[in-house]
Amino acid sequence: MESKRGEIDQFTSRELIIQAYITQLILLMIIVVLLLGFKEHVHPVFQMNRLDIGQAIWLGSLTAVLVVIAEWFLLKNVSPKALDDGGINNKLFSTMSHSHIVGFCMIVSIIEEILFRAILQTLLGLVGASILFALVHIRYLRKPLLFSVLIIVSFLLGVLFHLTENILVPITAHFLINVITGMYIRKKSISRGEEI
Repeated sequence: MESKRGEIDQFTSRELIIQAYITQLILLMIIVVLLLGFKEHVHPVFQMNRLDIGQAIWLGSLTAVLVVIAEWFLLKNVSPKALDDGGINNKLFSTMSHSHIVGFCMIVSIIEEILFRAILQTLLGLVGASILFALVHIRYLRKPLLFSVLIIVSFLLGVLFHLTENILVPITAHFLINVITGMYIRKKSISRGEEI
């Protein structure tokens, strides 16, 4: 992991943030291409009668809280090395303002859930979309525990979408998980005086 951390140290926080936005832009372009090619298969996902905001708030929030509690339990009971992502999240979130964290996490959750749930899960099924979601988060591949957690969370988001047929539910859960994680990292870096 030291070599991975060394690679991350070569980038400034600003460069990592720019790379994260470029990744989201690439995913957005993939969404456009897939929507143009498979419009008739994914169109029903976006019908207004399937977008229940109340359901998204309560079920998405409940899911996010359960995931964050499970992640907190892991943080307290597993070796920090097993959960080390090479410092990417720390470097990414430590310099973002609170409003930037919220905006960034909103963009990520909307783009990734539309791509992986609304489009790919509709086309490839729950398992295929969950595996692709995990593979896109390539930095976790060398960390079996982190990768397993990501697969489980991805599958959980996919199950939520499958059961509710409401894309807002996994978007809300994904958003809240990322925001809580980002805010925690930001708070920790400020309290330690580690702003990068």
